[in-house]
Amino acid sequence: MRFIQVGVGGFGRGWLGHVARDSAAELVALVDTSEDALESARQETGLPQDRCYADYRTAFEQVDADAVLCVTPPAVHHEVALAAFERGLHVLTEKPLADTMTQGRQMVDAAQAAGKTLMVSQNYRFRSWVRTMRHLLASGEFGEPDSAFVRFAKAPRFEGSFRLKMEHPLVRDMSIHHFDLMRAVLGKNPVSVYATTWKPRWSWFDHDPCAAAIFEFEGGLQVIYHGSWVARGVETTWDGYWCVECSEAAVELRGTQVHVVLAEHPDEDTEVELHTMPCEGQALVLRQFQEAIARGLPPETSGRDNLLSMAMVFAATESAARRAPVLIEEILDSGQGNDA
Repeated sequence: MRFIQVGVGGFGRGWLGHVARDSAAELVALVDTSEDALESARQETGLPQDRCYADYRTAFEQVDADAVLCVTPPAVHHEVALAAFERGLHVLTEKPLADTMTQGRQMVDAAQAAGKTLMVSQNYRFRSWVRTMRHLLASGEFGEPDSAFVRFAKAPRFEGSFRLKMEHPLVRDMSIHHFDLMRAVLGKNPVSVYATTWKPRWSWFDHDPCAAAIFEFEGGLQVIYHGSWVARGVETTWDGYWCVECSEAAVELRGTQVHVVLAEHPDEDTEVELHTMPCEGQALVLRQFQEAIARGLPPETSGRDNLLSMAMVFAATESAARRAPVLIEEILDSGQGNDA
């Protein structure tokens, strides 16, 4: 499959390698507004100068391609995707899908109207621990999950990044991964959220880099989330620490390993063998994107599916603003979240 990659600096540099290592994928053009990033990517990929563009619209018009890989800041996802669909191109975009719920719905509708695939790189879903924990919980071996706790703690500086100035940087740019993982791991959809966000005195972000939330999922399952991008003390992995409590056991993610602690033997700890996967993360996202198009089926993290994970984000920020619980359906069915 022939890809035009829009955005080759920052996270885009990592995607260059994933595409290069995928034998079924081919980079046919690069786009970036930064001359330095574009030149660096050109040298890495070996693409000729006439396949490097400062404007994505020109690239879409002049280059024969099948799909667009969008690795721009979130504010640009919407316009890049709509332009791609107009040119008959599939779109694989970095998360979050869009800056607003309205833009996200427009992207989903445009993809459907064009008969093209829109997939969001929720790459955290494509890890072996996620598949392993999801299988354990779905098996019913330890009873129905009743509650879960997710803790995320990191302190990235993000020098020069748009994240330093964006509103709700943690929730919108990072917690979207964890919220989406809740749906994937638990196999249930969220109903409501009660959340708060704040900014510690030592924060280097312009806006709130910390959040706490209580989500209620289908069946009354409660999930407590605590996240910080200015953490002090011991940090978690980017996936975070997870503990899902069932009637017969607690299923935990510690580091990169899944553990089971039986209720009858709390002093015993079993490390679970992880599912074997051909590859993980973005590499598997890229593979599934191409396979979904070849088979004519929606990918696991399609744009339409991702609207619900986006709604969790905007419901959390809306709840923090109101200081009251918010129904996820309210955000999905209304224009709210447009200014978050």
